[in-house]
Amino acid sequence: MEQALFISKVDNLKYFEDTDEFTRLYFGMEFCERLIPDEDNLKKVISFVNEKKIGLTLVTPYVTEDGLERVERLLKTLVELKPDSEVVFNDWGVFQVMEERYQSLIPVLGRMLNKMKRGPRLMNVIDKIPQESVRYYRTPGISVPGVREFLLKKRIGRVEFDNLLQGVDLERCGDEIKKTLYLPFAYITTTRLCLTALCDRPDKVKEVGITPCGHECQRYTFYLKNPIMITNLIRKGNTIFFSNEDIPDNLKMFDRVVIEPEIPI
Repeated sequence: MEQALFISKVDNLKYFEDTDEFTRLYFGMEFCERLIPDEDNLKKVISFVNEKKIGLTLVTPYVTEDGLERVERLLKTLVELKPDSEVVFNDWGVFQVMEERYQSLIPVLGRMLNKMKRGPRLMNVIDKIPQESVRYYRTPGISVPGVREFLLKKRIGRVEFDNLLQGVDLERCGDEIKKTLYLPFAYITTTRLCLTALCDRPDKVKEVGITPCGHECQRYTFYLKNPIMITNLIRKGNTIFFSNEDIPDNLKMFDRVVIEPEIPI
C-alpha cells in the first residue's frame, strides 16, 4: 500500500523528515480558494519531491472564476516542471480546464465530489435502522456502474475517501478505479461563508458574510461539543472536520493512505 503525506503549506515539509515511509506528497488546499498556494511555493515543493524521488499530487478546492485563474497558474507550472503529476479536483470547472488544456496531468476525483453522509449524528441511530439503510449510508456513488463508466471515460482512475465513522462499503465499487483513504481528519461540511473571519473582532460580531479575509483560520481552531455528537467537531476556517484515527476493517481495499499531520487548512 502506498503512503502519502498531505501538507497545505510549505513549512509543513518538516513532517516528511528523512524517512522512506512516504512515496508521495500531497500539497495544496481543498477547502478555500483564498489559501491556494502560489507558484513559488509550488516550485519549492516540486524541487523537494524531485530531490526525494517521490510522486506529487496537487490538491485544489472548489472555486470562483478568480480562484480558477489561480489554480490554472499552478497547472501551468506543473505542466512545465512535473507534467506527470496528479491533480485532485473538487470542482468540475477545474477538471474541464485540465481536460481541455493540461492533459498530461492525471485527474483525481476529490473527496468533496465523492458524496456520502458525513455527519457524526448518524452514529446515534446506526444500530437502530435496517441493515439495508446502514449499507446505503456506507456506500459511495462509484458503486453505480454508470458512474464508474463515466469517470473512466474521463480518464479519472482514482477517487478520494474520508475515514467516515459509519465506515465505507466498497464491495460493489469494482477494482478498476483506485481508492485513497485520508487519515485522521475527515470533513463534514464547507462553505464560502467563513465563520472564522473577523472572529477576533468583537466590534464586527454582527458582520457575518463573505467578508475580506484576514487568514484568521491560520491563527484559530475551534472545537465544538454537543451532547448529540459522539465526537468533537473541529471548525477550521470555512470547514467543519472531525478526527477518526480508527483503522477501518477493509483497509486492504484502499491502495493508498494519505496521512494528514495537521488539519488541512
